[in-house]
Amino acid sequence: MDNKGKSKAIDDYVRTASQFHRSSGIDSGKEIWEDDAATIALGVRQHDRSLFLSFLDEQDDSKSEEESTLHNQKLPQIGDTYIDPFQPVNSCASTTKSVVKDYTELHSQIPLVNMDAIEDLHAQSSSSSSRSVPSNFVNMMAMQEACLRALIDPDQELSCKLWRQSPMALKNHYALDVEMACSGGHVPNTNAPGNSQVNSLLQLIKNPVNQSMRLINVKGHVPALSADPIGSCFIRQKLDEATTGEIVMLYKEITPHILTLATDVFPTYVIQKLLEHGPHVYFRILIANLMGHVLDLSLHLYGCRVIQKAFEISDIDQQIKMATELDCNLFKCICDQHANHAVQKCMECVQPQYIQFIYRRLCGKAKMLSTHPYGCHVVQKMLEFCKDPQIMDRFITEILDCVRELSVDPYGNYVVQYIVEHGGPRYRQIIMLKLAGSIVQMSHQKHSSKVIEKCLIYASYHDCKLAMNEILSAGGGQTADHLVGMIIHQYANCVVRQMIDVVNDWQFNVIVDVLRRNRDTLVKYAHGRQVIAQVERLLNGMAPSPDSFGQTSSSSRFL
Repeated sequence: MDNKGKSKAIDDYVRTASQFHRSSGIDSGKEIWEDDAATIALGVRQHDRSLFLSFLDEQDDSKSEEESTLHNQKLPQIGDTYIDPFQPVNSCASTTKSVVKDYTELHSQIPLVNMDAIEDLHAQSSSSSSRSVPSNFVNMMAMQEACLRALIDPDQELSCKLWRQSPMALKNHYALDVEMACSGGHVPNTNAPGNSQVNSLLQLIKNPVNQSMRLINVKGHVPALSADPIGSCFIRQKLDEATTGEIVMLYKEITPHILTLATDVFPTYVIQKLLEHGPHVYFRILIANLMGHVLDLSLHLYGCRVIQKAFEISDIDQQIKMATELDCNLFKCICDQHANHAVQKCMECVQPQYIQFIYRRLCGKAKMLSTHPYGCHVVQKMLEFCKDPQIMDRFITEILDCVRELSVDPYGNYVVQYIVEHGGPRYRQIIMLKLAGSIVQMSHQKHSSKVIEKCLIYASYHDCKLAMNEILSAGGGQTADHLVGMIIHQYANCVVRQMIDVVNDWQFNVIVDVLRRNRDTLVKYAHGRQVIAQVERLLNGMAPSPDSFGQTSSSSRFL
């Protein structure tokens, strides 16, 4: 037999032994890995491996005619079942069940497989056919599997009941588990399209009976499974309970295909979940494979999610490299519906002193970016995370120079609101001074009314007093009846209601007087009833009443 044939036979032998080792409950938290698989499966005794090799050498001494005759002879039997170890294990449940039945009848006479049993099998090889030793070994593995399942089953009471009931009941209960073990961790599905292994695994995953499947059972098929919605969900669920060996297996299979998988919807979820687990060295290798493609992935619908996750978990050296790639075409990224999220995540996760080159490039573009649907979000992230006082002062000054234009802009108003809420008192005072004289007009506009509300909440008492006096005296100073128009307006009424919460006693009395004189008109409008109810609660000092918005009599008691 040539070396290739010996290697194949060893693989078959090791796979059978590894199935017994994994399913017998002995150190079940570990899997059999790569080069050490044969040594572990054969009991970590090198002379046993040479024993099997010597058995293969004996096959070379036999003549081709004798081999052909022996191949056609009837294989050794146990009960009524014949198992050929060099052919794929039959996925039919009846075959496995009959093996279990044979064992349940002879279990007291057959000891567990150990190294002495292997030596006995080797000794018998001279008198039996050249394929009897592996055949007996596979038979013993399959038969012992059923009883071992019963022994390690947490529900011992059920196992005992099945055993006392009949061997048939026991074998029926564990038939699927035995079949999985005999078929290398998964049952081939002959009805799957194309009869492919991936489709067979997907059918097995869909079966609710197979809840014991682990990631090691899909080794070699992780990239293909991750592209399927069911396979992707299975991998992500099993990651939470995966061993270190299984996580390493995922990294080794996904990393070579990372650029392809990162642009597909379902593998993207697997990659993001995987980056939260595993040894540090492996996710560094995975992220290193993204280098040189950060810009392209950031512009992609699904690739940008992988880049964002990479910014969250990578080390500072890799973060700087990715930020440098984004800086090559920064404004294209900022104005892109996908890449702008990668730029925001870069600002969140990278320490500001390492990406000042990005902040400096944004200076001089404040107005343009603030009025952009995606750029306004990047501007707010810069205002939040940039710590350089010179860059910040220059950038905010650009915004304040055009604060009126930005306040009425559908996107720029969010930037102004952010400065009012999170900026210092100096910036708030400048904004109030620039808006003075147009507060009533801006209160009637959809976007700028939100800015006026923020100013009434966060500005100093002196600045708020000036703004409210402007609103109350807008009618020429003789009367405040112009407030009626603001109260019933869909946007200005929000400014009036916010003003009621912060006015002083004199200003509050002016508003109450307007409400008394125009009560009959205001109660016809929903916004008017809301303002009346708000003033009534303040006068009452009571909690809001569910029906106070719709009842006129409740308002007329005080107004």
